[in-house]
Amino acid sequence: ASLTGTLERGLIVARKDRARRPARNLKQEKRFLIVVEGDVTEREYLEAIKRSRQMKSVEVRIEHRYTDPVGIVNEAKRLGGAARKAEPFDEIWCVFDVEAKLTQQTRFGLRDGLDTALRAGLKCAVSNPCFEMWLLWHKANWSAWIASDAVQRRCEELGITHGKDGKHIRDVGSLLRDCYLDAR
Repeated sequence: ASLTGTLERGLIVARKDRARRPARNLKQEKRFLIVVEGDVTEREYLEAIKRSRQMKSVEVRIEHRYTDPVGIVNEAKRLGGAARKAEPFDEIWCVFDVEAKLTQQTRFGLRDGLDTALRAGLKCAVSNPCFEMWLLWHKANWSAWIASDAVQRRCEELGITHGKDGKHIRDVGSLLRDCYLDAR
């Protein structure tokens, strides 16, 4: 299941519940924790989905201490465990890239991270080669292999991203509104 599809289904169920029940008996929306490695692009995109779908129960955390999939998964486990007693999350997602940024090689710890997530009952959204590939699909039909640095350049050329490192999404609202179905 895709992360955005799961979030959309959670919202649809919540809307149906609101239509059926009196206000005092509203069922709380599903709570999602999404742990990402990216400071900018992933956060901007996921926060825009959260706003556009009016989902208040999605928490996006950016993981700075760990740059490998195992570290990201372990941090998601830690955060999920800490929330388990007070307000547990219904779903916990880890978002990371397949390719290492500098070497263009498969990420160290990719298989271990996926195995750890599976054993812990966490879900993973793995972008191959990088998250910007998902953004590129909003504007271009691309099926050939491409390295992450080339994907990032292509996103800048198409006006999808901009900024110092080409990490900021130019108009994430219109990207979601006008191009999401093409990407999907």
